[in-house]
Amino acid sequence: MMVISRDENREMRLMLNFHSCITALSLAVAILGLEACKLHEPRDPSPAGVQAATLIWRIDLDSPDGPGQMLEAITPVFWEGHQTWRVTHYPLDPSTSTVNDFDLYDVDADSLRPVRNVMQTSKFRLEIHFKNDVATLRQVTEDRISDEQIPLATSVMPEGPGERVFVASLPLQTGFVREYYILDRWSGQGTSRLKQVQLSVVGAKQITTATGSKDVFELEIRASDDSFRIVQYVRRQPPYYPFRVEYIRGSKRLISEVALMILGQGGR
Repeated sequence: MMVISRDENREMRLMLNFHSCITALSLAVAILGLEACKLHEPRDPSPAGVQAATLIWRIDLDSPDGPGQMLEAITPVFWEGHQTWRVTHYPLDPSTSTVNDFDLYDVDADSLRPVRNVMQTSKFRLEIHFKNDVATLRQVTEDRISDEQIPLATSVMPEGPGERVFVASLPLQTGFVREYYILDRWSGQGTSRLKQVQLSVVGAKQITTATGSKDVFELEIRASDDSFRIVQYVRRQPPYYPFRVEYIRGSKRLISEVALMILGQGGR
């Protein structure tokens, strides 16, 4: 029978305590690593973050003619079997135009995937209809009609007006990053319209607007091919709707601010 001395017994206990501490430290580091990774996980958007609202915008603040005005309505609508969130942009005073100008985007209320986009101006009408594996795009001008069938090899998320409810559905916090694909209305042909973008929350800050100081998250949406970049300064609590947006595409830079935001109920 082997006899362990008192000194040897003390050394064994110290070694066991040391290994226990190392194990606990490693576990803590692993947990912290997992928590950090959660900021970058592509978690599904949550419809709970979306809310009916009316926003009145001052468009193109740097225009030499002064900013324009636009009304944005975010409303729940049932359309062709879809419970959707409809985001529509109208002129604030429609009597100034002889054309029914609007930009309408329907987004599925559960998946937050795009359903359709219809935009009408005095110069053209654009329609995009989304299915699971294909999108159809039609543009009508005075002298031509163009049609595209765009295969969707991957799922896409909304852009344009529909981007509003998609951003609101995300679990935003400083360091949050999400990569996804969109169908670009303004650039490309066929499958080249499919663009990967990265949305990242740069940080929390305070900005000054015409309606006062606002606590915001600054987030950036950037196309992987650098064809456009959007910087939004959104509310720091749900719904994450913006107070200011900067849109950059090529040499064009458009800065717009919300003059009035009226929040309703969830609407579902």
